[in-house]
Amino acid sequence: MTDLPYISDLNLKIGGEIKESAEDFIVEEIPLYLPSGEGQHIYLLIRKRELTTADIERELTSIFNISDKDIGYAGLKDKLAITTQWFSLSLGANYPIDEIKNLIEERIEGVEVLELGRHSNKLKIGHLKGNKFTLKISNTISSPLSISNKIIQELKQQGIPNFYGSQRFGSKGDNALIGKEVLLGKKKVKKRWLGKMYLSAYQSKLFNEWLSHRVQSGDFSTILEGDLLQNIEGGRTFQINDFNQSVEEFNNFIISYTGPIFGNKALSPSGTPQEIEEEILKREEVSLEDFKKSRLQGTRRIARLPLHDLEIIDSSEDSIQLSFSLPAGSYATIVAREFIKNT
Repeated sequence: MTDLPYISDLNLKIGGEIKESAEDFIVEEIPLYLPSGEGQHIYLLIRKRELTTADIERELTSIFNISDKDIGYAGLKDKLAITTQWFSLSLGANYPIDEIKNLIEERIEGVEVLELGRHSNKLKIGHLKGNKFTLKISNTISSPLSISNKIIQELKQQGIPNFYGSQRFGSKGDNALIGKEVLLGKKKVKKRWLGKMYLSAYQSKLFNEWLSHRVQSGDFSTILEGDLLQNIEGGRTFQINDFNQSVEEFNNFIISYTGPIFGNKALSPSGTPQEIEEEILKREEVSLEDFKKSRLQGTRRIARLPLHDLEIIDSSEDSIQLSFSLPAGSYATIVAREFIKNT
C-alpha cells in the first residue's frame, strides 16, 4: 500500500502510527436494517475487545450448541481493535431471549452484549451500510492539530480514493501475486476458499492500479466521458445520460464514477476510461478470458468517497484522534495514511 498516491498535499503530514493498543482503533457497525422484533433469528449487538469475528462465532457455537451455519454477521472485523458488531443466531422463535446476555458475557471475556432483538432472516455478509471509525494516530510531529485541520479541509473538498487497504493482500503482502499465478493456471490451490481469496486479492490490486492512474493523471476529481457511475448510497451501475447533470451530482458527492473489479460479467466503460482499463490488463499480460476461465464474474466499485463527518475529536502534543464513517468494504487505513504520509 506504500506505493499508492496521496490525494492531499504531500507537504501536509504529521507522521506517527496507529494501533498501539486496541483502544486506538474503534469500529462501530452502521447496520443496513434493525431487527423487526419477530422471527426465529435473534440479533445481538456485541462490543468486543481484541477478538475477531471468527473468535466470537466459535464461542457462540459452543455456548448455544449450534452450527456455524446458524450464525450470521454482516462483515469481518480485525482483532487489534474495539469493535461493535451485529450477529444473528438461529435459535427459534421460542428461545428465551432474556438469558442470552448473561450467557455470553459470563463465557466470553472482553465482550458486552449491548442490544438484543428478533428478526425473520439470518444476517449475511453485505447486510451492512458501513462503519464508523474512531482511530488515534500517536507519535506524530509536535502539535499536529493545525496541519491535521488543513488535511481534513482538503479531504472534505476532494473526497478520498476508495483504495483497498493492505489488509486485503495478506500479512506478507503477496496474496495478489499468488492470485495472478492462480488466475493464469500457474499455481494450484487445493482449498477452494483460499483460491478465491487469492484471486480476489489480485482483482483488488488491479483496481488499486486503475485508481492510482486516475489520481496521478489528475482525473480523480472529475468525470470522464464514457465513465460508468453509481450512487454513493449504492445501487445499480449506469451510464452518463446528461453529462452536465452528472458533473453537478458528482461535485455534490451524490454519485461517483466506478472502477473495475475485473471479471466475466463486469460492465465495461467506453472511450478513454475503457482504453485505460484495457491498458492495465495488457500491462499485466492477462485478459478477460482468463477471468472467465476462473469463473470470476467481477463488478464495479465506487472510486471516490465523501468524508463529510471527518473530524478531530481529541488531540495532544504528539497525537490526534479522528472520527469518520465509510461504507462497507472501505478501509479506514486509507484515510489515516493521508495524515501520516510516512513514505
